[in-house]
Amino acid sequence: MDGKKLLKLFISFLIIVQILGFVFQYDLLSTNAKLILYISIIIFYFSSTKRVRVFHVIVLLVFLVGELAVFYTTKNSIEFQMITHVIAYILLFYFLYYNHKSFVYNSRDVFTLLLGSSLYTVIFFMAYLSLRDPMGELQLLGFFHLLLLYILLIVGAMHYINIRSEKSLWFFLAMLNFVFSDFMLLIDRFYLRSYELEMLMLICKPLAMVFLVNYLITKSLFLKTEEFEGF
Repeated sequence: MDGKKLLKLFISFLIIVQILGFVFQYDLLSTNAKLILYISIIIFYFSSTKRVRVFHVIVLLVFLVGELAVFYTTKNSIEFQMITHVIAYILLFYFLYYNHKSFVYNSRDVFTLLLGSSLYTVIFFMAYLSLRDPMGELQLLGFFHLLLLYILLIVGAMHYINIRSEKSLWFFLAMLNFVFSDFMLLIDRFYLRSYELEMLMLICKPLAMVFLVNYLITKSLFLKTEEFEGF
């Protein structure tokens, strides 16, 4: 078994450890496992990529800094997380520009996009309307946070349906998990504290990071053919 596979197993192990630490209320175990987990994900990038790009490292470090908010016990920790997430998501728009190709859709592609984006639009507005008043002075930041996620996921889906490459799939899966994680974060902090939501966040966020790293290290190939049209 090579080092990359061992590192993947170690990352999976750390995800389980942080969940167990949370379940059994071992805060020190859960917090340390979480920090080591995100550092391991960054190491996974360095060990897997053939060419380290400074911009990629910056994006990953911004997400790592956001996770350092777990060490803060003040009421401003959620604001700190939201700001770092907003910065990271703004940086991710570079990848949408980098991946852009002329859109070629058939009728099934259009139907899939319209259905998915319509459902997500309803969820977006329902979530924001529920969170707007509880967020108080963070209302504008919260709206911008959710809006960035909204655009990134929809455009990421548009790219995947258009290209259907492994690389575009990793980006879409990363954004899907970021959306789940951040929506649950805001709901948990501002609307309804939930044990289940906190546990799900411990799964979705590291998965999002792993998918993002897979996106960063995967070659860009155009795979859409007539055989896959309407998939």
